[in-house]
Amino acid sequence: MKKAMTRKEFVKLSAAAALSLPVAGLVGCAPKNKKEEKEAESASSPTFASHPGLQLYTVREQFQKDPGGTLKKIASIGFKEMELPGPAALSHGQEIKDLGMSIVGTHILPGYITGKWDSIKKYGQPVPTDTMDSIIDLVAKSEVPNMGIGILFPEDRETMDDYKRFAEKANKVGEKSKAAGVQLYYHSHSFEFEPIQGTTPLEELVKGFDTELVKLELDLFWITISGNDPAEWIHNLAGRVKMLHLKDLKAGTPKDYTTFQVPPDAFQAVGDGVVDFKKALEAARKASVPYAFVEQDHSAIDPFESIARSYAYLQKLAL
Repeated sequence: MKKAMTRKEFVKLSAAAALSLPVAGLVGCAPKNKKEEKEAESASSPTFASHPGLQLYTVREQFQKDPGGTLKKIASIGFKEMELPGPAALSHGQEIKDLGMSIVGTHILPGYITGKWDSIKKYGQPVPTDTMDSIIDLVAKSEVPNMGIGILFPEDRETMDDYKRFAEKANKVGEKSKAAGVQLYYHSHSFEFEPIQGTTPLEELVKGFDTELVKLELDLFWITISGNDPAEWIHNLAGRVKMLHLKDLKAGTPKDYTTFQVPPDAFQAVGDGVVDFKKALEAARKASVPYAFVEQDHSAIDPFESIARSYAYLQKLAL
């Protein structure tokens, strides 16, 4: 079995994905008019499972070496929508558009909201010089409709009160984002499902988030590895779930609340593990979840083969 990813490796990868991609000028995405935006959203909503999007983080190493070639391979598989690992990748917006794909959302680092950069500094990554306001402005000018908080680092969530304070701060950012035409959302992992003091971090976040200002991105892998049922959570949070992340969990993988200590080979292409995608995606359809993205933190096989197999499997479900 491969060694589990350390916190250091995770932070480096996350920071690199968000910060080190080229940012030559603003994105070249042509603005959509309101009619086109409405048509795009309604088109994705009824068929997102049969043509899911892709989180670019899945092929981060390939993208950094060969951005253009990587984007062409992604498009050739059939992906039409993309979620970016960080705003820096918005500089490739025109290339993405020219390949017939659209950027639905981008992740951001939690430090923009919490003001804490301990993990970034500890592991040798540069602290960003831009601000949350400038990021919102960039995303809005790039005509990207959604912006998600990719994770909370350990220093952001030392106590349950930290989660409550984070929800308050996120609501304020969400209000600014909303005013700029950008929907803020939060991506969950497994640590939010750990029972603590008769509740869980996710329950506290859900209670704290304004239902209109901060939506949710639920990851089926992380929900499953925490011992929970994705379909149940999608149903319970109907109306608040904006995105799904689709990746599979290797059979026999132990329950986990750490996120950082999961062995790399636990991550499988969609359809190769134990996640009940049919049940979860049916729940998502009933809950009117508009977007779903294939994502691999690690790929047990070649990343392009992995996302191609995932795409093909989801099409076979015919949801």
